[in-house]
Amino acid sequence: MKELRHYFLTGVATMLPLSVTVFIFWFIIVRLGSLFRPLFRLHPWLERLPEWVSVLVGFVFLLVVVLGVGALASGILGRLMLGWLDKLMKQVPIVKTIYSSARQLTDAVFVSRSSLRRTVIAQYPRQGMFAVGFLTSDDRIEMADGSKALFVFFPTTPNPTSGWLALIPEGELTPTRLSIEEGFKLVVSGGVIRPDNIGDCIGPKAKT
Repeated sequence: MKELRHYFLTGVATMLPLSVTVFIFWFIIVRLGSLFRPLFRLHPWLERLPEWVSVLVGFVFLLVVVLGVGALASGILGRLMLGWLDKLMKQVPIVKTIYSSARQLTDAVFVSRSSLRRTVIAQYPRQGMFAVGFLTSDDRIEMADGSKALFVFFPTTPNPTSGWLALIPEGELTPTRLSIEEGFKLVVSGGVIRPDNIGDCIGPKAKT
């Protein structure tokens, strides 16, 4: 019985990540690809396409639209239009609440994360307790006593979109060789997902 239980748990642990990945991709492709199916009915030839083909074509068309919007938003004219639209959405009652929340979440996931510099370890929120944080800037702040300090963002687990910002003396920061991606996985998973050689990734204590 112990062997059967071991085999069952091992099978679940092996199949679950793959099943979840396949399900998420299937859900995204089917749901998003179906958004444009009503438009296909406007053309007789497209209407005769098999359902799975129309879903796949719709998904590809959605990717093209997203890339087009991204290219437009990267230009000067696109940024001006998005700035105007942003101000408009923030002035509409009820809509502004939903839009502002979605904007904050998007900025936290895509903008704030891309602005992070390095993964570090510091004794926070008190001495003797170590936390994984991320430098938000390489600029060193000169303190009143002449020492240098850096801004460090400490995200929460499992929701990294919230956290704390602390000004930590440079000499109290321990550098790591963890990438931003590895650091985020470590925080979000609560330490479950971590490099096998995580001890080797932690460098000597930073010096002022």
